[in-house]
Amino acid sequence: MTRDAWIEHFQLDVAACATVDESYSSEVDRLVLTDGQVVFLKRPYTAEKWYRERGWIHALEEFVPVPHILAEATPGQTTGAFVLAALAGQAPITMNKKLAYEIGRTLAMLHTCTGEAYGEYTEDGFYAYPVQDWRRFRNEKLDGFMPFITSELDPVFLENIQTELVRREQSLPEPSRPVATHCDFRLANLLTVGDQVTGVIDFETTRYGAIEMDFTKIVRNLNTFDSIYVTAFQEGYATLHPDVPIETYLAYYRLWEALTAVGWCIKRGLEEHQAFFEENIALIEQELQTTSISDGY
Repeated sequence: MTRDAWIEHFQLDVAACATVDESYSSEVDRLVLTDGQVVFLKRPYTAEKWYRERGWIHALEEFVPVPHILAEATPGQTTGAFVLAALAGQAPITMNKKLAYEIGRTLAMLHTCTGEAYGEYTEDGFYAYPVQDWRRFRNEKLDGFMPFITSELDPVFLENIQTELVRREQSLPEPSRPVATHCDFRLANLLTVGDQVTGVIDFETTRYGAIEMDFTKIVRNLNTFDSIYVTAFQEGYATLHPDVPIETYLAYYRLWEALTAVGWCIKRGLEEHQAFFEENIALIEQELQTTSISDGY
């Protein structure tokens, strides 16, 4: 269904609308209603993403600020849609130490939402993975991209990446107990006002998983401003989880995230995602250079 068809379906009286940028798992539009209320029309690309989004909004509302679902259409002939209430704030474009600290604390609050098993929300409610091995789940995610990765990357370059991943994995501690892991925790999925976090959004990839995967993207974002903000972020996170080896996790997942991003770009089409592809190739080469293993892409 088109945006206009969904607006008619939900009987929304719209005065203005605009497409939201940086939405890669859903089509999202910001709607201003004639009474002045602002809402978001969100249409996930798959039914699975719809059920994850719905399940996590309800599961997390007592832990972190999340959007309120005003109306919903369950998947059937379509992949479903939501009308979400707008939260105050916007994704931050500047940074200060207090805000970085609060972002760290917000992620720590998210990680206080614990589950009985690794798994996700589906049409039938919570689904526990049959094999309770988080790293197996993680590896299967990368394996799903490997046909695309091998079609584009030089075999020697790819072998160097895989060798280094194996080496770095040896330093990882055992995975944490199942907690709410956003899996796309970055500045674009946060809303802030001043130095306060007012919202966390986009839960299409969220799981009950191990905390180790949730630090890479936000730390990369903060480093684009200054490394002092990474320190402030870690201090904020440590207020609730003081003994988490974030630096050890980052060493592995910087490389893992970059490789999966390369696969995502190839799968989605390099013509459209060439810049992001090249950005992640550069990140991989940077990581390999720290180990003196690099033949280049």
